[in-house]
Amino acid sequence: MSDPSRTVSPNGAANRSPKDIERDIELTRNRLAGTIDEISERVKPANVVARLKEKAREQVVAPDGSLRVDRLAGAAAAAVSALGLVVLRARRR
Repeated sequence: MSDPSRTVSPNGAANRSPKDIERDIELTRNRLAGTIDEISERVKPANVVARLKEKAREQVVAPDGSLRVDRLAGAAAAAVSALGLVVLRARRR
């Protein structure tokens, strides 16, 4: 009925056998390896760039594929303003 390789501690909790501990360590090691693989995929520069490009595309393209002109106009205005500031600053020097 009971596993002879297990013992009971003074507080009544069953101690785990070495095989149980080894199995738990192996399971934990495999989960950790999977987590590390996922993290390494997330931080690869190519994957980061792809995610940023997709986010930028989502900002200017509607789900139906049409351009969001209002957002493009805002981005263009910001770019022109920034360029204007750079030109003004260059002229003052």
